Amino acid sequence: MSAFLNVQHAARRLGVSPVTIRRWTATGFLPCTRTAGGHRRIAVDDIEELARAIGGSSQLAARRARERELETIVETSVAVASEVDLQPLLAEIARRVTHLLDCDFCAVSSYDPEADRVHALAEYDATGERLPDTEVYDLRQYPLTRKVLDEHEPAVVNLDDPHADAAEVATLRADGDRSLLMLPLVYRGQSIGLLEAIDARRARRYSRQELRLCQAVAGQAAVALHNTSLRAASRSRRDDLTALREALRDVAAPLSEALAEPDEQAFLERLARSVCDVLGAVSCVVATPRRSAGAARPPGLDSESQATGSNGASRADGPNGASQANGPDGQAAPHERPGSDGHVLVGREPSGDCAITLTLPRAPSDGVAELLDLIAAVAAARVGVLAAVAGTRVSVPATTRD
Repeated sequence: MSAFLNVQHAARRLGVSPVTIRRWTATGFLPCTRTAGGHRRIAVDDIEELARAIGGSSQLAARRARERELETIVETSVAVASEVDLQPLLAEIARRVTHLLDCDFCAVSSYDPEADRVHALAEYDATGERLPDTEVYDLRQYPLTRKVLDEHEPAVVNLDDPHADAAEVATLRADGDRSLLMLPLVYRGQSIGLLEAIDARRARRYSRQELRLCQAVAGQAAVALHNTSLRAASRSRRDDLTALREALRDVAAPLSEALAEPDEQAFLERLARSVCDVLGAVSCVVATPRRSAGAARPPGLDSESQATGSNGASRADGPNGASQANGPDGQAAPHERPGSDGHVLVGREPSGDCAITLTLPRAPSDGVAELLDLIAAVAAARVGVLAAVAGTRVSVPATTRD
């Protein structure tokens, strides 16, 4: 860890006045931290780097170097903030990193701390071409990567370094690369992903300025990725709401027709067909304590609108690539369980008098489970009425003569 100097000592080391040091720190020209009492403290490493850049008298050259650094950060911030969709954002981040470091490839990954793994979202080469890389990496096999994510510090791995992490060196060798720079994507104190700069031509020794710039770019990328994730989730919720509204509209007429059936078995059969068609299910089974009925759809029929409503809107995947229909722990949401042929959704009337089991070709959007519960409650009420009517007919005594 770098030692720190106060303003007076930094000024003497650089041959300038304390006022100049304060002005440089205020404008960001010279990075600094502050004590609990508000006093400036400047890292010795930053002072030494600036002293070398000044070269004894050329303060103008050092100032211009710092100004270029700040300009790069601002330009990157504006560029990544202007991208609202994930893939264009990833491409822009990769373009900035490969240009900034003169490297050959840039990969961006998301981080799942609960599963202890990273998922490669995209990798681009220096020309902007996207490479086919969507692998998932178990961090138990890559301890250095986990350290980067846990400690929020960058790491450099060179193929010719005998002390480098063996797992990372093996990956470099397998891919024909020579150097790797890993940077954590940190948002509000939590690692949400990983930024990797790969050089296929040479080993690399990055300067403090280069690492500081890259960390600033990684910080901007982390914020942009988080915001993109929020926008994707918002679009997903709007799509789900649209799909649910259309499903409610579409189910009204078939449900009315089913309720008009005078016989319980006919009612259950009509209801199963209607639910299966409206919700785009592979199959549907409606069961009561006395009877059951089922319906199925031919494979591939209207596949674009299945489980979404007639507009075809489906739940979007989040940045981690996992379906948003899952709960926060990654498990299936309430009512739902993955089946061998799709996602099985069960709607129940609270008293248990009716259950509707639906097999969907994909994870259902928000509100489908609740809609199924509502249909089950309506069905139970109708079955109760039909049962009461049937019981009344059976129990009517025969007319006797006087």
